[in-house]
Parts: sequence; C-alpha cells; structure tokens
Amino acid sequence: MIKKYPFKNRFTLALLILFTIEAKAQQKTNVDSIRNKMQWFDDAKLGIFIHWGMYYVNGIDESWSFHNKKISHADYMKQMKGFTASKYDPKAWAALIKETGARYAVITTKHHDGLALWPTKQKHFNVVANTPANRDVLQPFYAALDKEGIKKGAYFSLIDWSHPDYPGFLKDSSRYKVADEPMRWQRFQQFFQSQINEINTAYKPDLWWFVGDWEHNADEWQAEKVRAQILDKKPTAIINGRLQGYGDYDTPEQNFPATGPSSIGGNCA
Repeated sequence: MIKKYPFKNRFTLALLILFTIEAKAQQKTNVDSIRNKMQWFDDAKLGIFIHWGMYYVNGIDESWSFHNKKISHADYMKQMKGFTASKYDPKAWAALIKETGARYAVITTKHHDGLALWPTKQKHFNVVANTPANRDVLQPFYAALDKEGIKKGAYFSLIDWSHPDYPGFLKDSSRYKVADEPMRWQRFQQFFQSQINEINTAYKPDLWWFVGDWEHNADEWQAEKVRAQILDKKPTAIINGRLQGYGDYDTPEQNFPATGPSSIGGNCA
C-alpha cells in the first residue's frame, strides 16, 4: 500500500515532506516485521529535517559549492574554523519540534564535505577535533529528542568528497577509478561503514536518511551488508531508499510524483 505524507518547508531549521512507501528490502526479509516497524512512521505524518554543518558559517551551498567550483575546496573547508555552535540549544530545538506535533526529527550527521558532527574515531574531519565547537553536537540533540518522546533520525552522506580514498572530488575531476585501484576503494568502504557503525552504536537512530548513493552501485556500496549491520544492532531501524534498493521507504527529491513507486529498487524480494 502506498502512503503519501505531505510536508511544508516552513521550519526555521528546514522542514521536509516525505513520500513514504511500505516496501520490502531486496534481501529476504519478513514482510510482517517490516510492516510492524513501519507503523509509527506511517502514522507520524510530520517530521522535521535539520540541515546543519560548516556551510552555515558563510551561508553557502552545502558541499555542492566547492564540488561545482563556486568556491575552492580549501576556502570551503576554512569554514570549520567558524563553526562554534555558540547558539546551539538542543533542548530548545527539541521542545520546538515537539510543539509542531512532529513525531520524528532527522539531523545531518555528515554531509558530502566530510565533516562529522560527532567525534568519529576514523581519521577524518570531525566537529571535536577540527572546529571551535569542540564537542559532540549529536548526543545532546538526540538526548533531548528522547526526553520529548520524539523518534531520532540520522542523515548520512555515503559519498565524501573530502576523503582522500573517495574517488569523486570536483564535478569535472576525480581522484581515481575504482576498477584501477580496488584496494583504495576497499579502504573507503571500511571507513564509511565504520562511521555508520559508530552512529548506530552511540545514538541508535530510529530512522536513517542516506544520500549520495548515485555515484556507485549497490555492490560497490555493499548496501546489503550495510543494511544487515544496521539491523543487527537495531532491528526496528527504518532505512530510506537511497541505499540502492535496500530501504524501507522512498524519498523523491526536487519533484512530487503523482503516484508513488510500486517498490524500492525495482527488484525487491
């Protein structure tokens, strides 16, 4: 059964509407268990989406501004020096979300620029080591959502244009081809999957909003493995369709389809 949930983009921190659909994952999954875990999402109707990162320092396009060469990568990354989170009030954010009647909230854990908003153990940019905020900004927000009884969502970019082991970089140049340097790609697979595991272990999101899957196929992302690892720690976690068909709901972008898709990935078991 197709479910549609209209959103209005009116929240100060950014509000999104999701078209959702009950769907089976590509691997063999118990259909009833999917329907059961999706019930709160089906009933929620409204969710808050918070886009937050270093790009707010200069008010420029998140990640895309350097990818599309509107600004150099070096100048873009300098924004980390201004990311203080000095006015950050997660309790107030959660209270306001509660007031809207929203049942869940999704926050950016990492965009395509590679800055993790938690103290990742992986050797890469993070809000503790590389910004004056110098603290985990996800933990207090998720704790505030828990206190308000609001489901927790994690936005995570699979692509990482700042990571030296990621093939893609600027719109007209890449670091390498996966076929030419498979070991380098394997290092990146280990990296991004380790970060997902860190988030899943530390914060246990109720919902995952992946993005960036368009640059590689499901096998290259090891999408089935990623889904299995998430559900191993939290079987009730809901995953969006941007995991190359291994998701539970679809997330169209820049359009509002007249009808929802019949399945995610087109090859559901």
